[in-house]
Amino acid sequence: SSGINAEYGDAAAAMQPSKNALRNQKKRENRQGGGEPEKPAPAPVQTGVDDREKKVRNLKKKLHQVQKLKEQQKEGKELEKNQLEKIKTEADLIAEIQKLEVS
Repeated sequence: SSGINAEYGDAAAAMQPSKNALRNQKKRENRQGGGEPEKPAPAPVQTGVDDREKKVRNLKKKLHQVQKLKEQQKEGKELEKNQLEKIKTEADLIAEIQKLEVS
């Protein structure tokens, strides 16, 4: 009797996909949006940062990049055309930051 169970066990094991096959199937289902319905995403946490503050932070980041490029230029590094164009925007960045910080 145990020989029969062993035979059926092997057959049952042979019929089940491998771990990798199961993993790949799960990936395909997730890509297609199938499978279990996803849990609703938690509500975004309010950080108190409004659009104006984000814009100022983004502009300051760009200004910092311009300052880095100017330092590289002073050190004798030859800059790309787009980097030189970015340096030309420095005055506009400063003016925009000041305008947003005042309002």
